[in-house]
Parts: sequence; structure tokens; C-alpha cells
Amino acid sequence: MSHALTFIRSIALALCWFTCAMTPMAGQGNCVAGLINDTWPCSQVELCAQVPNIMTGGNTTNDVWGWTDPLDGREYVLLGKRDGTWMIDITVPSTPRVVGQLPSLGMANSLWRDVKVIGNLMLVVSEVINSRLQVFDLTRLRDHTTPGPAITFSTDTMLLGFSKAHNLATAPDVPMAYVCGINGVGGLLAYDFSDVDAPVIAGSWDEAYVHDAHVVRYNGPDSTHHESLIAAACCAGDFKLLDLTDPQDIHVISSAVHQPHGYIHQGWFSADQRYFFLGDETDETGGLVDHTTTYVWDVSDLENPILLEGVDLGTTGTDHNLYARGDFLFQSNYSDGFRMQAFDSGAPDALLSEMAHFDTQPEIEGPGFSGSWSNYPFFDSGTIAVSDQTEGLFLIRTTFTSVWPEFLSVCPTDTIRITLTLDSCISGPVALELPENITWASVDSLPGSGDWPIELAGFDWTDMQGVTLRVSGNGLVHACRFFANVTDDAMHYPDLDGDGYGTYDGAVQGCRPGPSYAHVGGDCNDANADIHPGLEDPCDGVDNDCDQGIDEDGITLPFYLDIDGDGLAGSAVYSSCNPPASAFSEPGLDCNDLDATMYPGAPPTLMGVDNDCNGYILGLEQLDGGCAGDFNGDNYVNIQDLLSFLNDFGSTGFLQTDLNFDQHVGSSDLLLMLGLLGNDC
Repeated sequence: MSHALTFIRSIALALCWFTCAMTPMAGQGNCVAGLINDTWPCSQVELCAQVPNIMTGGNTTNDVWGWTDPLDGREYVLLGKRDGTWMIDITVPSTPRVVGQLPSLGMANSLWRDVKVIGNLMLVVSEVINSRLQVFDLTRLRDHTTPGPAITFSTDTMLLGFSKAHNLATAPDVPMAYVCGINGVGGLLAYDFSDVDAPVIAGSWDEAYVHDAHVVRYNGPDSTHHESLIAAACCAGDFKLLDLTDPQDIHVISSAVHQPHGYIHQGWFSADQRYFFLGDETDETGGLVDHTTTYVWDVSDLENPILLEGVDLGTTGTDHNLYARGDFLFQSNYSDGFRMQAFDSGAPDALLSEMAHFDTQPEIEGPGFSGSWSNYPFFDSGTIAVSDQTEGLFLIRTTFTSVWPEFLSVCPTDTIRITLTLDSCISGPVALELPENITWASVDSLPGSGDWPIELAGFDWTDMQGVTLRVSGNGLVHACRFFANVTDDAMHYPDLDGDGYGTYDGAVQGCRPGPSYAHVGGDCNDANADIHPGLEDPCDGVDNDCDQGIDEDGITLPFYLDIDGDGLAGSAVYSSCNPPASAFSEPGLDCNDLDATMYPGAPPTLMGVDNDCNGYILGLEQLDGGCAGDFNGDNYVNIQDLLSFLNDFGSTGFLQTDLNFDQHVGSSDLLLMLGLLGNDC
């Protein structure tokens, strides 16, 4: 990756990178305590906007794809509906604008529709009879860049050769489109778009039904197939690796399937084309697996795919559409919503680990076919489009970067100093990308995750609503936005140690305070550049971050407490730079460290609690005193209880089998036990 500073050529485009905090819109919000707007479960995402179905004609939603206008960088969502395809301008994701629709061709509406793009052409197929292959010139949207009523567009070209189809496959910079599942039973039908004004059928393959496919210009580890067009075709009963290089001679390289399997639905190659991620749509609904499962295949040898792992995602939703970008997997799994997984081929436990989540329908759960249909994670802005059948379109962003301080008081041309935090999922080095008006930055690349100080200069803050910083790493763009309070009377603070943070004492107002001033106050030690706001506070007995606390961020020691004073520590772990003298270094066996009557060996209290921490509420632990001698809780004293008694015979301590409570299970207890045999509790 180049570490040279990259400039965004249009400030308008730069401002759309992270505008979720701008004009409010219904459904907009941040993820707080695991929820957005107290409604949608989430992690590491924010909701920029929701476009409900009522705003796009009222019919239910299915597929989603995207197009970025190469002329001006505008981003458009192409949203499949039962009755057609809608085009939505999301250049400013907080205020999406419905541009118009391309109605479906054919005789009726359909649950299934698929959309792809070749160059500036949108291609659409559906399961509607006689819907054919619709072609629409997306450059027509350039005539509708201002707000106005939704436009009903007409199809530019309808390509024949079939009546209906289930899916489409295309590849970047390849002028070919592959129609999948033609007429409900067919394989692939290849259209050549080398002449966009006169596309033609170039070939076909019909040895098996193809539900979906991912096509790539192959440059993976199998050198015998370099520069070939390769498809991973999901064929319901298996997936097949096909060579599409010659459309007149499409042929199978290999086939594979996991066992037991349901319906091999859809999948995607990894960025390096070494792996194939596969979704089985009915392994959850058919009871073949207990949880949502993604199958990871090693396809480094295209003639011999090897199943590495069926990764249990820890959820129960039915998987539907997934896509890979960089080191990440983006999945729409119906009732489970959207999930972003990090892929690590060397991970010792699971190859996939969850990084972000957004549940589009929290009221439904478990296997089934309601909820999030698909997503489009390929916008360079970082906006992710997520479709949901009944809830419409969601525009979300991941939140793996942040800037401190949040609000700056600056003069229009101040040099500012900020701290950029990169989350642990961002591995480096990463390139830093800035708006073009910033003419100087102290760094042009960052090592990776962590907190990094950055100075920015040459930027005229006047009339700006904020600045977006981007970092490119792991094959993705992560963006964060910060705002400045711009004023000609900004406060400046004496900064004698030159750490970018000054003291409140001696602050001056105005834009030309002279040297040795900072635009951020709060430095509690202006004689030490290693002490100022925003730092980590190590375990050194010093308030390094000037928050009036000491060592709260330091490398702490774990310890365990005996809170209820029964002599045994609980399992809850605490940490501190200086654990109390009474702390335990190891967790104890106390099952409730807030109740001194509950610990291993504790006598019963007739309070309906597990006094002895054995996992059961039996005998005299029960509210009514239980039934003496009934050690297994079956409400009858029989030979099984006698065997339990004999197992404890000779033991000491507070045991259930100690019937006379003398802390010894002996002969006197045996006599009592024999007298209880046969009691019906």
C-alpha cells in the first residue's frame, strides 16, 4: 500500500463521507448501549438513514446493488422491489434522495429480483414471466440531481433469449453478464457487452441449474488459471468452479459440497481468491445445524476445493447473501440482520469473528425467510446499504475510528492538533486521506490500531460543517468526521511545553495570540509534554491525562473479593493498579458473593436458595423445608437417595446428607436415613 498522502478531489464528495450527524432524518442514530434509537440492536455501527418501503412505492424490498458515477462521484443505491427497481441518491447518506424507479417488465410482480452493473449500465432480471433482461443507462440520472418528484423511467433495452431468470453475475472491468437460473431450470446464459449499444448472447452452459454465481478475473494462487474468467456457481446441490474464459466452451473445473447439506445458495471469493465463502440457505431451517453457519473453502487449487470449517456464527438466523471485501465478510442473514465478520485464515479457533452488527428486524428471530435480504458494502465512501423485505433500505456506517477532542474552538486558519483513534480491527500500515483544502499534515500514514496525534494546517475552516478523515486499510475505507467551532474570537491557551495543550490560566481571546499557544486547554502540567489531556493513564501514580483521576487507564492487576465476608472469594474479577490487601489473586468458589449464607458446604436456610452452591435447591434448602432424605428432588425417599447418602458416609462439613447437622455424616445419620426410606414427600 502506498503511504503517500492522498487527496480527495472534490470537497463536496469529502463532506459526504461521514454526514450522519448532519440533517436529521427518521431512523438516524448512534449505537448506544447496544441499541440505535432504543429500537435496533447493534454493535460498532451507526444508522445514517432509513428509507422505508412507503417511500419507494410500498411494495416489499429484495435485492440491493450500487453505482458510483465516475463523473462526479455521486453514489446511488439500486434497490430491487417486487414491482421494479428504484434508484436512490445516497451521496449524503443522512439525507438520501429517491430519484425514481424502473418498473418491472412482464406479467406480474415477483418476490425475486436481481440487479448488477456493467460500466454505467444497470442490468435487471426477475422471476416475472417475460421480464427478460432489462438494461438501463444510469447516466440518465445526471439529469435529476436536484430534489423533485420521483421519476418513472423507461427501459433502454430489453434483451431476449429467455423469459425469466433468478440472478445475475458480473465482474469488474469485464464486459460480460451471466444470467443465472434462466426460466427456473437453466444454468448460465452469457451476454457480451463489449459493444454497449448492441450486446449479444455469446454462449451458455446448461449442465446444472445455477442459483447464483460470483465471477472473477482470476489472479489467485492457482497459476494454471491466471487471467481466466472463473465462476463459483451455486447449484443448489453443490457449488461448481467453472471456466468462463471462452463463452462457447464453458466447462466445469471441479465440484464440491459439505455434508450434510441443504440448499447451496450463494457465495463469494475472498479478495485474494484463495478462499470461497459459502452460504447454505436451508441448513438452519432443515435442522442440519443448530446455528447460522458459513462454510469456508480453500480453493487455492481450483481442481480440489477443501472445506476448512463450517463456522458457527453463534446466531440462529438463516443466511442469505454475503460479500467479501478486504479482510471482511458482509452478511445479510434474514432475521439476524446484517453482520460484519473479520476473516483470519490463521485463527486458531474460528476463521470468522464478528466485528459489527445491525438487526433490521429485532422483533423476529430464528430460522426463516423474513428480514434482511442483502447488502452492498462496495461504496468507497464507507456507506453500507442494507435491504430488508418489510423495513426497506438502511444506510449504515461502521464506527472503527474516532477523533479527540470532539469539538474544537479554532480560528479560520488555525493549525490544529487532534488524536485519531483506530480500532483494533484496523491493521496497518494504513494511508491517511484528507480533504484537498488541508495542505499539510504531520503524517501521511499510520502504523495501525492505536491513538495517533496528527497536526493539520492550511485549512480554511470558514463555512465548513466539518472535516472527514479517512484511513485505507484491510481493503476497506474507514472514515470519521469531526467538527470545529469557528470564530474570530477563539480561545488560545499558553502551551509552554509544546504538547499542543495549554493551561486555562493566561488564556487569551483572538486569532493572533503569538507563539506558544494552543487551541485546546486543560493541560494540568505545562512543564511536562508527556502529561496532557487525551493520554493513557498508566500505573505510575500520576494524573497523566489531566482528568483529575490517577491510574484509571493503567496496566492493572486482576483480583477477586469476598464481598459478603463468608471467607470465600467470588468469581467476579476486578482490576486496579493497587488491589486492596484483602483481595484474592484467584477466583473463589462462592456462587453468590452478595449472600453470606451461600457458599460450598453452607447449611440450608429454608429460603429457597442454593445454599451449598451445588447447583440445586434441594431438601432443607427449599422454602417449605423440603423433604428430609430426598436428595435428588423427586419427592420420594428411595434407594437412590440411600445410595447418595452412602456416597457421603464418613464425610465432614455441612452436607445435605448430614441429617442431624453435626457436620459429620455418620451412623446416627444412617439410622435417620433408614427411618425415612419410603416416605412420600
